[in-house]
Amino acid sequence: MRALPLLLIAVLAAAGCQRDDANPADAAPPASQTPSTDATGAGTTASDTHTSADSAPPVPAAPPSAGVSLALVAALDEHEVAAAEQARNRKLSAATREYAQMLHREHTENLAALRSLASADHLAEPQTTAEVHALVGRGKASLETLATVDDADYERAWLQAMVDGHTHALAMLDERLIPAARDEPVRNFLNNTRDHLAMHLERGRALLESTGAR
Repeated sequence: MRALPLLLIAVLAAAGCQRDDANPADAAPPASQTPSTDATGAGTTASDTHTSADSAPPVPAAPPSAGVSLALVAALDEHEVAAAEQARNRKLSAATREYAQMLHREHTENLAALRSLASADHLAEPQTTAEVHALVGRGKASLETLATVDDADYERAWLQAMVDGHTHALAMLDERLIPAARDEPVRNFLNNTRDHLAMHLERGRALLESTGAR
């Protein structure tokens, strides 16, 4: 009589094993979990997982208004005047000292012309924006760094800063400020500013080369 229960247990155990084998761990997931395929049946690729925001090109900066353009140029002029004043108190060659004096004079004159232009009835006052603040901050940081340079290396470091600064200023005028200028007096002022900056850059590069710096 005991043989029958033991036989029944063995049969049930065998049935359980068959049920486990019917659903192996590596079985394909439900259709709702499988990658979707495209029209060619090739399946989802890595690029398909990106959203449109991932591949969207960066939004270009909005063209600056006349007020912002004037504020940016004012920041440039003020920085160059401050840089020339700093250089006056350091050991410089006669040629570099003359260059510093020219920068002080011409950037002061340009700043006066800018303020006169901004006071005209049809023009907005210079507008201080985050971009203007950033430009002012970079200028201050540059002067603070130069102030720590020894006299033996100051002239070359200062000339390099003038070359770098005028290069950046010319790029900003050519790429953003002048193309965005719609008011003729503003455009004329910016073009005149560009002419002076180009001359300053050429002179600064010549002096830098004469010192043996690259």
